[in-house]
Order: sequence, then C-alpha cells, then structure tokens
Amino acid sequence: MSIDDTLHKGSYLLYPDEGLADTAWPKDKELALLILNESIPQQMGALLEDIWARADHRICIDGGGNRLYRFGKESSTLDKFVPDAIVGDLDSLQDEPRLHYAQKGTAIHRYEDQDSTDFMKGLLYLDTVLRKGKGPEDCVVIVFGGLGGRLDHTLHTLKVLFYNHQQRNVVLVSEENLTFVVPRGTNRILTNAQVDGPSCGILPLAGETMLTTKGLRWNLDHQPSSFEGLMSTSNIIDDTQISIETSLPVAWTAQFRPKAL
Repeated sequence: MSIDDTLHKGSYLLYPDEGLADTAWPKDKELALLILNESIPQQMGALLEDIWARADHRICIDGGGNRLYRFGKESSTLDKFVPDAIVGDLDSLQDEPRLHYAQKGTAIHRYEDQDSTDFMKGLLYLDTVLRKGKGPEDCVVIVFGGLGGRLDHTLHTLKVLFYNHQQRNVVLVSEENLTFVVPRGTNRILTNAQVDGPSCGILPLAGETMLTTKGLRWNLDHQPSSFEGLMSTSNIIDDTQISIETSLPVAWTAQFRPKAL
C-alpha cells in the first residue's frame, strides 16, 4: 500500500493493542468521550468504564446526562461516572440528573444558539477545553449513541461526522455498530475479529463516488457507488486490513460486539 494511505485504527481506538504501533493508542492525541441522548445498554458497561478511565474529557450532550444518570442508577455506579460537563440547550436534561451532577462538580453549560444542534454544541465546547496549543485534530472523539432512535437524528449525526471529518477523528459506537468517515483518497482500516464484523458497509453519503476496495468478501474495482445505484451494504470483512480508495468521503460502518466484563 502507498505511504500516503490514511490509517484508521477503528476499534483499536476502543481497545488499543500496544504490541504494534498501528494498533496502539496514538500517544500524541487526547481522548474525549461524548454521550448523546440515547440509552446506554448494560452490555456497553465494560467499554464505558474503560474509555471513561482513559478519557481526558467526559461530556454529556443535553439528554445524555439523563442516560448516564439512569445507567449509573441501574448498575449501582452513579458516583463512578460523573461527567466533566453537560452541554446543550438543556431542553431535555431532567432536574434530578442536573442537580445530582451539579452537586458533584459537573459544569452545566447552556447554549441558546438555535442554528446548531446539541451534538455540534458539544464539539464546539470540547474545543474550548483542549489542552493549550491543541486543536480539534489533536483529539480522538468517541461518541456513545447517535446510531439508534429517530432516523432524522441518526442522519443528522452522520451529517455532523461528514462536516467535521477533515479536522476531527470522530467514531460513533453502539452495542451493534462502529461508524466513522473515510476521507477521499486511499485509506487503510484496521479490523479486530474479536469485536468487528463480520458484516460491514460503505455508505456514499456525500454523493456518487468511485470505489476500489480490498479485504472484503465482495470487493469493488473502480465502481461508482451512490444511493441511486450500487451501494456496498451487507458486505463481509475478510481481512485484518481493509483498503478503500474513494473519490469522495464515505461512511464506513461495521457490526460491533463490545467485549464482556
């Protein structure tokens, strides 16, 4: 592969393997955990605990504070997971979680701007708390939620990913999916058979693109991909490295199985 390939660590950002440089955590990056307004299943508990312990920034996005609070009560870990901040227009944040976290020292930031969504507000807030001299490109953002619930919310979450992909490394994770944006050009995605796949897809959300892939059960060879035509969905991961060459940014999504406690 070309030395100009863009490397995507994928699930190794969630479960780093320090044995190899490619699979190890990028030491020059900060880690931010954002929790959106979707339920946190108990099977995500071990992953939440691990990322929480490693994160430099822990931010709930509006109603995400309710979700974390409910998860904490149900798992008897309420005092273990206290976010640094809850951010948004706060129209969804309930009084009980708000009071609890405020008493624990969580910063509550209300933004009135109606031209940006709570997810966008959370990313903008994150920029203000990065270490001095650091920018958005210096932080990996892991997002819990955003891939379930209302379809319009899911599509907007994907839009935010595409809007930010040139300056931020943002990964959406749920108990079933791992999703991130692959930029135009040649890309190399690392996969871990313990948690990734077997099913995967490449979504041409930015418009018709030309795709060439390696490492999939059904590879593409300079084939156009669009919503009106061919889309590589329900494909199968057949290698530990997937190569994607694309003329426009696309969304990579794969089945995800979080490790148990």
